[in-house]
Amino acid sequence: MNLVKQSQQLPFTVDIEALAALIARGGLGQRDPERLQKAYQNSQYRWFGWHEGRLMATAHAITDFSYSAYVSDIIVDPDYQGLGYGAQLMQDILDTLAPAGKIFIYAMPDKMDFYQRRGFQRLTTGMVYAEGEALSRLQNGGFVQEYTPVARFTPPR
Repeated sequence: MNLVKQSQQLPFTVDIEALAALIARGGLGQRDPERLQKAYQNSQYRWFGWHEGRLMATAHAITDFSYSAYVSDIIVDPDYQGLGYGAQLMQDILDTLAPAGKIFIYAMPDKMDFYQRRGFQRLTTGMVYAEGEALSRLQNGGFVQEYTPVARFTPPR
């Protein structure tokens, strides 16, 4: 795999339709190409893996360069999984972002072991805020625990 890491300073030149197709093939669902391009353009780091001219791996990240980083859309095309490409991608991500401190991801439930083998730990206090369709996708995908309603904070006037 030819792995290319880009910083936010470089122009985004990847075919957005090919990127959206890769993300869908990787199990993360259909993405609106315009929103997907905006997400990648606004990420400080972007990774793209190529094999014989075919886009077959990706990830992108945001970071404060001091305490933490968040990596999203970590994908290796299913046709290329199990060949070490995911390990290569993750090693470059770790080499790039570990100096920033903590690296956060949320993983597909069937990929948790992959990340744990690379030193990631399960969080017991992680939280996510989402509404409507975004929350439904998280619930249906097994990403969030059953919701227990609590009283919302109302600031004093």
